[in-house]
Amino acid sequence: MALPRFVSMTEGVTMQISVMIPTYRRPKDLERCLEALGEQLRPADEIIVVARREDKDTHDVLKGHAAASLPLRVVIVDLPGLVTAMNLGLEAACGDILAITDDDSAPFPDWLQRIERAFEQDESIAGVGGRDLIRQNGTLIDHSVRNVGKVLWYGKVIANHHLRLDHVQFVDLLKGVNGAYRLSLLKEIGFDRRLFGRGAQWHWELSLGLTLRQKGWRLLYDPEIRVNHYPGQLFGDRSRDVYNPEETRNRCHNEALVLLCYYGIMNRLMFLFWSTLVGTSESYGLVQMMRYLPKEKAQAVAKFRDNLYGRYMGIRSWLRH
Repeated sequence: MALPRFVSMTEGVTMQISVMIPTYRRPKDLERCLEALGEQLRPADEIIVVARREDKDTHDVLKGHAAASLPLRVVIVDLPGLVTAMNLGLEAACGDILAITDDDSAPFPDWLQRIERAFEQDESIAGVGGRDLIRQNGTLIDHSVRNVGKVLWYGKVIANHHLRLDHVQFVDLLKGVNGAYRLSLLKEIGFDRRLFGRGAQWHWELSLGLTLRQKGWRLLYDPEIRVNHYPGQLFGDRSRDVYNPEETRNRCHNEALVLLCYYGIMNRLMFLFWSTLVGTSESYGLVQMMRYLPKEKAQAVAKFRDNLYGRYMGIRSWLRH
């Protein structure tokens, strides 16, 4: 379907921008997100919402906004998993740029305007994104950092997209709630179907970012490209407050698979050594298990065990790749 073309008044460049929002059972959050998109200084040419067929409350919200003249397109998904939903949305998208956000976000009014400007200024950029200001129970999580979206040589992933950075920088990955990409590249690559998970599958952003980097493209992080982020209710295999072994194994599987595919042999060995011996506060290695053992007791041991199993499964998936 052909879209009307928006002409940038500042640059004189004609560009189509689509926005994609995967959503599931968070109608009030989706309502807020669509209202924010309706207030964009540079309006979207189309807004693609990917929703489950049985999610009646979400479809009621969409009917209301369709009547309010937003350029909505609804894509129905019948299978669980974020990757499946996003690939269906990607197939339906038209135009030049696909901006992706979550249903529990509210983009700033200049969000699409700044995204368009970044792509206009540098043809070597495959993706641009920025900060998601996380407002947890009304309180902004806010402190300064030096780096955002970096993957270190031994495999540690530094995210920090929600924290304060005072300059623009090139990065290895963008965050799913606030990232935009050249649509032609996304259609060529697709979202990684090898990733495990029944809900919001961990590390799809890492897979996409590193794949684009391997192909010679650059990703730009601009802290002025902003969305408010109000973390919503989780479904599937994810939980914010209760330890979920399945989520832990899936997260570690996905991270190991992506990094092993990206790295050369020496970096692969360093990643496996570091992740098993040290790890992070989310993905325990032996050192992190010992650190949290006095507080978490048996749960710390369980996390270490599930992390090891997840990495083992990631190695198996990589070997089959």
